Amino acid sequence: MALLKIFVILGLILYNDLNKTMTSPLKKRRNGQLKGIFREIFVSATRELAPFGMVFVFPPENFEQQKLGTLFGIIKISDNSRDSSYVSNLLASVIKKEYFSKPDRSAEESFEASLRKANLALSELARRGSVNWSGKINFAGGSLDKNNLHFSKLGTTAIFLLRGGAIADIGKGAGTEPEQVDPHPLKTFSDISSGKLEKGDCLIFATSDLAEIFSPEELRQNVARFSREEFPEIISASLASNSELAGTVIINMVPEEEIVTEVKKEPAPKEYLAEIPPASEPELSREKAPVHIDIAPVEKKNHLYVSEAEKIIPQKTFKEKLLPPLRTAWFWLKANVIGYFTKIPSLFRKIDWPQKISYLKISFGKINLKKINSKIWIGAGTLLLIIAVFFLLRHKNISAPQPEAPQPNIAPAATLNDIQVKNIDNINEIATLPQDSRSLVFLNNTLYALSGEKSISEIDPGNGQVETTSASLSSGKFSLAAAMPDLSTIFVLTADKKIISFTPINKNFQENGVSLPGDLNAADIKTYLTYIYLLDPSANKIYRYPRAEGGFGGQQDWLKTGADINNSVSFGINEDLFIATKTQVIPYLQGKKDEKINFENPNISLAIDKIYTEPNFENIYILDNKNHRIVLYSKDGKILAQYFNKTLSGIEDFTVDEKNKVIYLQKAGSVSNFSFE
Repeated sequence: MALLKIFVILGLILYNDLNKTMTSPLKKRRNGQLKGIFREIFVSATRELAPFGMVFVFPPENFEQQKLGTLFGIIKISDNSRDSSYVSNLLASVIKKEYFSKPDRSAEESFEASLRKANLALSELARRGSVNWSGKINFAGGSLDKNNLHFSKLGTTAIFLLRGGAIADIGKGAGTEPEQVDPHPLKTFSDISSGKLEKGDCLIFATSDLAEIFSPEELRQNVARFSREEFPEIISASLASNSELAGTVIINMVPEEEIVTEVKKEPAPKEYLAEIPPASEPELSREKAPVHIDIAPVEKKNHLYVSEAEKIIPQKTFKEKLLPPLRTAWFWLKANVIGYFTKIPSLFRKIDWPQKISYLKISFGKINLKKINSKIWIGAGTLLLIIAVFFLLRHKNISAPQPEAPQPNIAPAATLNDIQVKNIDNINEIATLPQDSRSLVFLNNTLYALSGEKSISEIDPGNGQVETTSASLSSGKFSLAAAMPDLSTIFVLTADKKIISFTPINKNFQENGVSLPGDLNAADIKTYLTYIYLLDPSANKIYRYPRAEGGFGGQQDWLKTGADINNSVSFGINEDLFIATKTQVIPYLQGKKDEKINFENPNISLAIDKIYTEPNFENIYILDNKNHRIVLYSKDGKILAQYFNKTLSGIEDFTVDEKNKVIYLQKAGSVSNFSFE
């Protein structure tokens, strides 16, 4: 008992000193910190116009990205030709990917790098002959880290700052008009401005449509009159009534604590423009820096043609729900708890022990352990834990706890001598399908499979629920399917050589106008941006069809003369187009064999059934039913892993969620999955 009391007293000493020197960093960070409230508005009069514009707001997705803040912007392409239909999505995707790719950079460095990447992407488009968008890109975007704003502007967009009852066009002179843009794609985005925002500031990033509807003074009056919730509704309604294609991002700067306790204002009067006296123009400190910049594509919103920025949030799997909070908790512990232990030795050195030790003279009999504050117990417990760990480590003669060594995979005799073999034992059936199910695709975190004559089954990977929708169109049996993420649509090839689109949002089937060869014998179908590709081995052809109004445009023979794909069974599109025969994978670049890439052969020869990859995937996946494996290749043809399981047989199709490291397998009557490293 006496020993326990000593530890309690030492714990109290430790707790008091920790409390003095380690004031909660979380509290320090939050006091007075500003946060931006974002509202997105996107208007498109028709579905056909929607691909030519985009509004995006990308908050950080994990703890490491927090210091980069939020990336946002609007894009509008003034050219409505087919070649320009995917430029806005391409730009947003590239900017997002590059911005968050290196969390150790500052927000300004990341934003600058993302614009450079955008320029490179545009340069690549121009190299391939797509130039209709040149001089037609209207862009206004930026990043907001706490109250630090970095932004860039191009073309006929507007950026307004409202502060203290006044309004300023801070985008004026920050970019170039379309006709002034240097035709060289590498110089499309060329400057960045920066400044500090204040409490109560309101920022409006908008296409030129907003400035045509409201004068700056009218905007100022509306912001002053309406609440933060009502003002975006006014803007949305006005744009929907007066514009065919427009976008706006509205940002309000408020203290972080106010977001939770915020009370809505009283409803404003009905009239839009109140008579509020004009105020002097606010100033935003701005520094311009020339930027030598590059570009690439961004995730599109699920609704591209609605008047308000509504997000349809897909159901997350248990793993998707669990991992982010666990990751956040780990980083918090690392920063706020584990880091403290490194300071304990210095704390012990700083403690005035002669003075503190006088506490030990207190009569032990006067201490009532039951009444001691819980914080003292925490301090004492921490001290006991440190001492116990110290002696444990010393006893085992190690400097730090070592992670448990992973157990080696014991592969069957047939694969022991092969390359990077990994046994998988976590294959789980997640859904039951009709016996004639086929052609598995993955779109917006949901699985889809063809079934019956003309039906599509929608599978929720999280709970295994299946919903089947049948088409009433006069077409042949559905045979092959591919997802087009840029349009959030699934395209189906039918037995009578028609292309049918299925929109999961409204469960709508529609026949698309397209002229397919009468003797087409397609073995596989894939998409890239808004193009459809069809593999026809018997004709030694890969056909490409660009998206057009009401369907797809004229047929293009993608392969160059001399290519031989008669023995191909499947293909996938990434940076190259990868064609698989039964025994090998052959990469093609711009219609010609890419001689720089040679795919490594495993010791046991491949018997390829399917190949799968997607644009922006890191890897390429091969299904080999005969040898019970899925082979994982890098894009330069190196074998990274061979996932082996005896039950990998009879798989008709498969798809991969590379972000969450899950492979989905489709057999007749079921869908299964397994996780991979």
